[in-house]
Amino acid sequence: MKKRLLPLLLVSCTAAADLTLDNSVSQLNFGSIKNESVAELHRFTTLGGTVDKAGKAEITVELGSVDTRIDIRDKRMKEHLFEVTSFPKATYTTSVDLDAINDMAVGDIQQRRLKGELDLHGKKAGLELLVRIVKGTGGAFTVYTVEPAFIRVADFGLGAGVDKLQEIAGLKSITRAVPVTFSVVFREQGGDDDKPKDGDSPLKKVLPF
Repeated sequence: MKKRLLPLLLVSCTAAADLTLDNSVSQLNFGSIKNESVAELHRFTTLGGTVDKAGKAEITVELGSVDTRIDIRDKRMKEHLFEVTSFPKATYTTSVDLDAINDMAVGDIQQRRLKGELDLHGKKAGLELLVRIVKGTGGAFTVYTVEPAFIRVADFGLGAGVDKLQEIAGLKSITRAVPVTFSVVFREQGGDDDKPKDGDSPLKKVLPF
């Protein structure tokens, strides 16, 4: 009887625990094209987030952590595009089916469409994402985009900022639709079952291949 109860208790504990985004093995990338043909990849280095007991999920992006691999461009984006003094964070909220995730075996993958809302630069707009969810150990799971989500700068009042960046850099054009991809890991706070060990690549824990 005790042997039968133990797995049920473990599942109950997992389902009851809030999950926290692990920034050390999570990443969000975005791209841009300037002068019609020069493509560049950028990222944000500081992410946060939670999934509560009801499945409400939130991912936050510290806009001041933008990393374009060019310091002066990072500074200009923070000042003229994101205006981080007034708008330090972007937040995406959605919901996930925790019961379905808890029913998955470790290593299982499910594909889902997440319908949520992006709050960026003082504006809010709906954003649907096609993602895959990979079940980890200890109740942890990874969510990563199957295809890029395109963010229209006009939807979030960022057009003037893009104009300013284009003017400062002396560019002919900068694209006004930005592709975004991410891979994030949620785990119980303080849990470390899925954290990479010494010598492991974090991508081995984030990606299912």
